[in-house]
Amino acid sequence: MQATGGSVSRVRLVAEVAGKGSAECELVRHLAPLTTSALLKGLPVQDRVHRLEDKFVYIETGLVIGAEKAKTQFKRGDLAFLPSNGAICFIIKDCTTQAMNAIGKIVNNMEIVEDVQTGDVIAVKKL
Repeated sequence: MQATGGSVSRVRLVAEVAGKGSAECELVRHLAPLTTSALLKGLPVQDRVHRLEDKFVYIETGLVIGAEKAKTQFKRGDLAFLPSNGAICFIIKDCTTQAMNAIGKIVNNMEIVEDVQTGDVIAVKKL
């Protein structure tokens, strides 16, 4: 299946960092179908950024979704959902971390996400 905006299995999103720019992301349904469906229904979401060391930045969504195909190894540019606090995580460095649901990738402007500071606001919405 082709990875286009009209694809059913891949959904394009944009993560807008207030006053700094935006990064294009892609949700990949087969990685965690229940999680991605719940996220899509809950969009748009917006919150202040939190950082976990230099591994990832995240925003809380308020969504309650359990673990689904959870894994602990992530690569720079991955998107994950952290069930323990309902957060969308933007992985900024290859890492091993607590179990999270893999949900997609950041497809461009990765540096916008890497440069966010605690307290910046990220809004995630459909493209």
